[in-house]
Amino acid sequence: MKIKRMLALALSLTMVGASLAGCGTKTEGTGSKSAGSKAASTSSMKASTASTTSSAKSASTASETKTGGTLKLAAFEGGNGAEIWNQIKAAFEAETGATVDLHLSSELDKDLTKSFQNGDIPDVVYYNMGQKSGFTETMLKEKAIADITDVFDDELKSRLVGGITENATAQPYADGKIYLAPWTYVPTGFWYNADLIGEGKKYKLPTTWDEFFALGDQAKKDGIALFTYPTSGYFDCSMYQMLAQSGGMEYYNKAVNYDPATWTSKEGKQVVDTIAKLASKDYTWSDTVANANADGGFKKNQQAVIDGKALFMPNGNWVIGEMAASTPKDFHWAMMAQPKFSADQKTHVYTYTEQIWIPKDAANMDLAKQFIKFMYSDKVVELMLANKSVNKETKEETPAPIISPVKGASDKLEAGPVKDSYTLTSADGTEAVAGVWATTKPINGFDMKATVYGAIDSLNTGELTAEKYQAQLVEAWAKLLENLDR
Repeated sequence: MKIKRMLALALSLTMVGASLAGCGTKTEGTGSKSAGSKAASTSSMKASTASTTSSAKSASTASETKTGGTLKLAAFEGGNGAEIWNQIKAAFEAETGATVDLHLSSELDKDLTKSFQNGDIPDVVYYNMGQKSGFTETMLKEKAIADITDVFDDELKSRLVGGITENATAQPYADGKIYLAPWTYVPTGFWYNADLIGEGKKYKLPTTWDEFFALGDQAKKDGIALFTYPTSGYFDCSMYQMLAQSGGMEYYNKAVNYDPATWTSKEGKQVVDTIAKLASKDYTWSDTVANANADGGFKKNQQAVIDGKALFMPNGNWVIGEMAASTPKDFHWAMMAQPKFSADQKTHVYTYTEQIWIPKDAANMDLAKQFIKFMYSDKVVELMLANKSVNKETKEETPAPIISPVKGASDKLEAGPVKDSYTLTSADGTEAVAGVWATTKPINGFDMKATVYGAIDSLNTGELTAEKYQAQLVEAWAKLLENLDR
């Protein structure tokens, strides 16, 4: 059977698209970011047992009559811990009268490969795209994941953060149908010193790229660089956002699937020119490239923002915990959405999502879809917000909230930069961007990270011009399209 052969192959291949799925190095393992929980745990939680939103009814849509049945749930045991899944299991059983057969594993891809080969198919799976095994990507390639568009009716969509299901992750075939349900999300953007930039501060917070570069010219006179980046790999989030910001979601979804016109279009050229200008010596801190290519040097670049040597850097809210030891107590982090190309555009924010999905051959499709919808209910949102991590040695519990893409979920976080980053993403007029470059077959001698992101260092040093970078991307996209793994 073809799917069995492909699942076996998935364990031995690391696919191109799966290896390029996040800002720098922040994607190792499903749940490794805990959808912001590591950063969010630096802020204590307000009581999270209240209803998520005053107007929201339970989204579980479990029928008033108990449905019964048995649901096989397979979930990766990662940064989010095991207890959250035990709690969700109990809540769904209480809601529906069904029995949940829960399988938790830190090696879920291997377990699933065996179970699929043996015909033992789970009804619901929590395992992300972007993992080394490429398991979920293989399932997508084989059309082995169910269409769950009907789960996301107008009522449910109205409760979710804008754009969270209208992207290349949720809709991997770009056919308008949803296959992967976003369970958690982490926003990314440009992080900065809130005491230095903002209303009434030394520098005004920019909203467009013209304003952003004008601020850079102003800061340069004060001996401060506009920008730094931990490593060139952190430009992935920035590039995804820029593509969506420049051309909209339809253009973005084509771009991540290697549309030949991606970089020759006016939108693509706008992105290339902006990256080249941003990475130039005129605006990027002088030590950035050297640090970015030194062992542990990424933290020195992040420290540059704390020390006032650079104003902005691309990152996610995990940077708060990552830099906690060297951050003064009186320093206050903040995140802005990456600038717009014009003031009248919608704001786009790139977000990581963690996904749940239903195998196409699941035996209990209706119950599985009911479970997916239940994951956006007030009850589950509350359980996620109240999540705690447990130190295996000391047994000490630490708040580790998991943030659902339901509007208002992040309102339960205590005031601070983590909450603000989510508030920004869920605001009216803001579109959440998600997704990664489409998976390709292995291409001999081709290094996508070096071609797309590593080249940005060369833009800074002057070894590469914007024109040559654009040509390099055009050539790369042709090669990637030819090897698209569909």
